[in-house]
Amino acid sequence: MLFSSLQIRIVFVLFAYVLFTFIPNVYANEDSDSSSTAHTKIRLPNIHPGRDAVYAHAKQLLTEALLITQADYGTFEFVVSGQESPQQRQLRNLEHDLLDVTWSVTSSDREAYFLPIRIPIMAGLFGKRVLLINSEDKRFSKDMDLASLREFRAVLGYDWPDTAIFRQAGIPVLETTYRASFKMVSERFADMFPRSVMEVVEEIENKDFIRGLVVEDNIVISYPSPIFFFVSSNNQQLATRITDGLLQLLKNHRFQQLLKEHKGYKQSLALLKGRTVISIGNPLLSIESKKAIENFLPLFTPAEILFDNFAPDSDISDDGVIEHNAAAKSSS
Repeated sequence: MLFSSLQIRIVFVLFAYVLFTFIPNVYANEDSDSSSTAHTKIRLPNIHPGRDAVYAHAKQLLTEALLITQADYGTFEFVVSGQESPQQRQLRNLEHDLLDVTWSVTSSDREAYFLPIRIPIMAGLFGKRVLLINSEDKRFSKDMDLASLREFRAVLGYDWPDTAIFRQAGIPVLETTYRASFKMVSERFADMFPRSVMEVVEEIENKDFIRGLVVEDNIVISYPSPIFFFVSSNNQQLATRITDGLLQLLKNHRFQQLLKEHKGYKQSLALLKGRTVISIGNPLLSIESKKAIENFLPLFTPAEILFDNFAPDSDISDDGVIEHNAAAKSSS
């Protein structure tokens, strides 16, 4: 049976991804005996308010990626920061050797300064944004499109890639802090606070955050926005270990299982149903991250929220290369 040109392209890109990820580290890992006896302390950020479930999922996924690679890299323990910090501060802490791993929505700028592990860990759901609006606001409807959405002002964080993404789409943005964003909408200084479906299911349970607000029922703003693990630019060995572990978890389907067990995952999918999709671009994505989205999301993301031209009927081989099953192959 023949491969389609798309399937051949995906196999080639993933082979190149794995090749260039692991070749620089061959010599660093030659002494397997010394690696197996190593013990590493890994410093993590603290829980950011409103993201307990997301934090728990990322930490569990990281834990299992490190556990499955202990034979090659040695044991480990986590040391969690005693102080909560926003995204940009966490990344600066990587730069200043105060953290070893964090996770964040990616951008070309972040990837220029830090080392991304380009395997999306939240199924692309951080690029599916529903709106927190004032509970008395009746202006939103299923008939809205991007042009009508540009008549409204969003509120987003100072250091968030989403702020630039929304502005690039022509949607006005008021910048503030995470905690203040809720109040800005409830007091009508802004019209909407776009929240990923993975976050909002937890935020609406927080009565302090949600006071005077509701989740708008009609639309979802969609754009490619993967969350990656990041390490400092000089910590290639840890990046390789995490990559190794995540690929193994994808291959044995534990990665997919952990996602399905996530507290808000099913609620997130339910929240997307029946909404008008307003798609916008993400000018902040590197070419490598675009390829990562195309290559990895089909392995664990429901077909109804995949981007165009994805081939969800696929699996992963020992070396991380996507293999398509017979049904997919016969389509060519």
